[in-house]
Amino acid sequence: MAENRTYRLYDSLEFFWKKKVWFIIIPVIVALLGYLGSMLIPNGGDYVGKSTVFTGSVKLEALTNPEHIQTKYGQHFTGKTEVFVPTRSYIKLETYGKNEEQVTEELTQFNDQLLEGLMVQYDKVIQGTEAYAKAQAERIATLKTAIESYKEVITDTDNVTVINNFSTLLSTAEMDLTNALATEQRVRNDIITFEKPALATTTYVVKTKSYGLEGAIAGFILGILAAILILSLWKYILEARGSKRV
Repeated sequence: MAENRTYRLYDSLEFFWKKKVWFIIIPVIVALLGYLGSMLIPNGGDYVGKSTVFTGSVKLEALTNPEHIQTKYGQHFTGKTEVFVPTRSYIKLETYGKNEEQVTEELTQFNDQLLEGLMVQYDKVIQGTEAYAKAQAERIATLKTAIESYKEVITDTDNVTVINNFSTLLSTAEMDLTNALATEQRVRNDIITFEKPALATTTYVVKTKSYGLEGAIAGFILGILAAILILSLWKYILEARGSKRV
């Protein structure tokens, strides 16, 4: 008696081979749907412009708030615009528009306005620091003159009381001179190391990316899986109908 065996995998492959045209039709249809669907993803505009501004040593709490920055310097934007503050020293902007010239003009205006505001604050800090350094330099000159006069008084007198009094004044003046020299040096070092605001990267405007190819590829792969599922279900239904007829 011949042994009755079933080869389910072979049967499935044979069925798939007979219906192989569906492995082309279904993936192509789903790939087309994926392509069309990706075209519907909103991108804000046909062109996108990006820039990064370095705030330098200007540290203001307002510069950490994207909404405040956009309200103060970005009222002129006509398209979708986002401001990012990834770190305290950098401000990034991304804006969209219908044409390259418009996006470039609006982005340049934003950068110019922001840098102008930063430079105003930079100049204030530098001027204030230089004024303080100048005041320290004048104090140093005054203390040096006083020290020399105290030394002359001490040298020209034999009065113990006068010597003691002026020695105390001399000691205090020398201590104040040391502190003033250190303060002036520190302040002038601050001026040297104070960084100016500037564009951190070259501003650029490019055409927005289309995800049609990615959508089509994903759709094609999903289409193959869908074809396997549909044909498997088809084969199951045919076998179920056949068994009921027996």
